[in-house]
Amino acid sequence: MRLIDCKQEKCSIISKEAPMLLDNLCDSCKNHFDNVLKGLDEMYIPYIINKRIVRGLDYYVRTVFEFISEGIGAQDTVCAGGRYDGLVEQLGGTDTPGIGFALGLERLVNTMEKSNIMVPNEKRPIIFIAYVGEKAYKIARKMVNELRVNGIYCEIDINERSLKAQLKFADKKNALYNVVLGENEIDTNKAVIKNMMTQETKEVSVDSIVKRIIEKKI
Repeated sequence: MRLIDCKQEKCSIISKEAPMLLDNLCDSCKNHFDNVLKGLDEMYIPYIINKRIVRGLDYYVRTVFEFISEGIGAQDTVCAGGRYDGLVEQLGGTDTPGIGFALGLERLVNTMEKSNIMVPNEKRPIIFIAYVGEKAYKIARKMVNELRVNGIYCEIDINERSLKAQLKFADKKNALYNVVLGENEIDTNKAVIKNMMTQETKEVSVDSIVKRIIEKKI
């Protein structure tokens, strides 16, 4: 496994004809990987598929990844990780899905400095987008990504919690606004945005929410 990931020229020669893991996936793993790529495409997140990436620990399963930064030297991997769905159970816990990464702090700081990025002060989310159902989740996920691309701090649940639990989390995060998206809201293109400070509500079209927030016309 490590031979495939080796960056030295002699390793590349030896492993040149070795079969790639990505070309030998089981049906379940291939379906999972296809869904990961579909999700990235839906959020317009660019990526490069590297068939030679592997992790050195055997508890990793399915997707592994690396974030690379140009212009910081030969050691250009800022963070690397993947899924380890069975790890908690191996350690005596319940069957719990997991994903994470190890990060090089000095490399991250170096990358931020070269990109003129300052560490922001802690602040409250502008909006928390709650959802019910797969259709609403896909719309909410795309909205959150577009807002973040425009520099707007927003939050969405990633733990498949109930609507009640999501709204409780929104209160904990002290979000300025929240909106709930469900199948009815998506089908009618109408949703209600709630001002968490004044408790005032406003009905708006779902496809106008992102623009309203960006232009501060909530």
